[in-house]
Amino acid sequence: MTDGLRRAGGAVIWLAVIVAIALGAAGIVTGMDHPPTAAAPSGAPGIVTQFSGDPEVTARLDAVEADLTVLTDKVDALGQQARASLAALNGTDTAASETAIAAGDSLVSEIVARSSAIRSELATVPYIGTPTAGLDVSPAVLARHGALADALDATDGLDADWARLSAGSVAATKMSGYLAEHDRLIAEAAKQGRLAKYDPAIVLIDKASAQLDAATAERDELKKTVDVSVLDEWIARNRAYDAALKNLYKEIKKVGHRVTSATRKAVKAEADARSRLPPDSRALVIIMADIGRSGMNGAVIDNEEARAKLSDAVDASGPDPSDSPPPTDAPAPTPSS
Repeated sequence: MTDGLRRAGGAVIWLAVIVAIALGAAGIVTGMDHPPTAAAPSGAPGIVTQFSGDPEVTARLDAVEADLTVLTDKVDALGQQARASLAALNGTDTAASETAIAAGDSLVSEIVARSSAIRSELATVPYIGTPTAGLDVSPAVLARHGALADALDATDGLDADWARLSAGSVAATKMSGYLAEHDRLIAEAAKQGRLAKYDPAIVLIDKASAQLDAATAERDELKKTVDVSVLDEWIARNRAYDAALKNLYKEIKKVGHRVTSATRKAVKAEADARSRLPPDSRALVIIMADIGRSGMNGAVIDNEEARAKLSDAVDASGPDPSDSPPPTDAPAPTPSS
């Protein structure tokens, strides 16, 4: 009987030991099942309550976000200068366009330098890019780093876009200068002709024709990127008038005050050529707009897209109001007696 009791007692003890081991193992598994961000049970020791790298990485990303906000402002300012330059060229205001281009050149240099600095900041953020990044940094913080890096990529190519815009502006400015100088010289030649100073008038006409030659050379470069049909027509009509006016002065110079058949033909040819000239500067406005748009519109659009992407990244990177703890109910004030 005593042996039976002893054996029964031993079985109970072993059963207790097995149950204790099982419960202990279950506790270990439960602890391992907690993700790093999960809250530990109250008083449970040894369980990590957050990713260890989050505070350091978040602080670095906050600094990057601040720099990215400044960069967004710079890109926005560049867009304003691009639109100002385009508007100025459409209005043939070359001085205003040159001012906008100069301001844009400075902004582009700042954008390129700041983008490079921010890219270096992102590249040196700790933990990111290492094999254990997912163990040290939470998915949300990793995603924030990725979003900021992707947004920064939006500035790639803005300098090339601005170079095309600037080239279009310079070409338009040069073309405007050639055509304006041509018209000035022809007006002066006509004035000399009315004074019967035909030799000085012919010299001025030749100088005016040289301006058209320069415009034609510029046109040969522009045709690679722009429709130059309006420009070609403008140059052709002005060149025809220059030739007719020069021939008229030569004929009058030969015969003096006598009217000959050649003189009549020269007078008619000059009148016909003059009637084909544009009556005002509207055609010139179209020419300047076409030249200016040869890369300017694309640059403006790319700039706006970059600004929007940067702005969206900064907005998305900020703290989510829904993550804030709910306000605690304050105790109602005790009515004063």
